[in-house]
Amino acid sequence: MADYGSVIGWATLSVSGLLLGALLGLSGWFGHGTIARVTALGAGLVLAAASVELAAEAVATHPWSGIAALMGGAATFSAVNAWLAARGARDRKRCAQCLAGPTATVAPTSGAAITIGTAIDAVPEALVLGVTLHSVGVQPALIAAIAVGNLPEAMSASSGMLSTGRSRQWILALWGSVAAATVGLTAAGYATSSLLSEEAVLLLQAFGAGTLLSLVAETMLPEAAEESPKFGGLIAAAGFGLLLLIAELA
Repeated sequence: MADYGSVIGWATLSVSGLLLGALLGLSGWFGHGTIARVTALGAGLVLAAASVELAAEAVATHPWSGIAALMGGAATFSAVNAWLAARGARDRKRCAQCLAGPTATVAPTSGAAITIGTAIDAVPEALVLGVTLHSVGVQPALIAAIAVGNLPEAMSASSGMLSTGRSRQWILALWGSVAAATVGLTAAGYATSSLLSEEAVLLLQAFGAGTLLSLVAETMLPEAAEESPKFGGLIAAAGFGLLLLIAELA
């Protein structure tokens, strides 16, 4: 079990990908192909973290309630994401080229919806990290998955928001606020875990895994698959395998 100082430190490391990704996305150095491939890598990492690091133990020890918690997490994220999509934040994680392409419906225009949607996307990983830091301790594989997964999300979203007229200052302020809130939520998840039973913690991890699976399916994979970049599936598999390797060696 970590202490609060290390919780803040690990949480800060996990959100570093958001800030770095925002800067890279705003730089204009990377086109859709690069962003899509990095997104595929991040998706593979997060999928492995959700299944191996979070859901597996809960389902192994509490099969029915574990699956129910997993599905509940997925349903919760999907419902919130659908609500946000109807209010102008459907494509909040798409890059500039994707928003200009034929598969885009309407560019994200609602500042409030984009802000809320971006913050909501960070909630599952923050709570999951806080819970696992208390119940299991430091899990390098999970922290790596979150940090690397955040990188392409912020790259793509920042590029897309800039193309729709958002200023660089607005975008950086958004990501800075999300990063700060994520660190706070991680600490809250850590504190909450001390009040829960072992079974409740496992089910909360399964719930978090469900939200992460929905997040990957609804916000990362569409970006990774846009225009079918070459070797996207292989890169996602490499991310999945990398997470397993980190978990084994840690």
